[in-house]
Amino acid sequence: MAEQTYNPVTSGEIIDRAKRYVQEGYRLTQIHCTKTSTEMFIIYTFEKLDLTCENLKMHVQVGDTVPSISGIFPAAFLYENETHDLYGVNFSDMAVDFKGTFYETSVKQAFSMTGADNNE
Repeated sequence: MAEQTYNPVTSGEIIDRAKRYVQEGYRLTQIHCTKTSTEMFIIYTFEKLDLTCENLKMHVQVGDTVPSISGIFPAAFLYENETHDLYGVNFSDMAVDFKGTFYETSVKQAFSMTGADNNE
């Protein structure tokens, strides 16, 4: 299995990068958000039919607004709504915006908290 690399990307670059990937024959494989004790970031993964993968890593904070790539990769709206509801990252111009109701959780933006914030 090939080693995965994570190329940095900013919110100002994500639209152009996504357009380039679609032009080069990539599909969107997944978007996920991860929070550690010191940082939070979104990973975008794109893949070609020959299984060539490219990963982009964007550093974010709760409340940041990131441009949606759902106008380029329509299925992105699912990942973006999930990231919004669980981590508190906003996306502008989503193809379908559930406005915070994609997931029903007992704690709003539950994954944006640290264990101490969540009384764990």
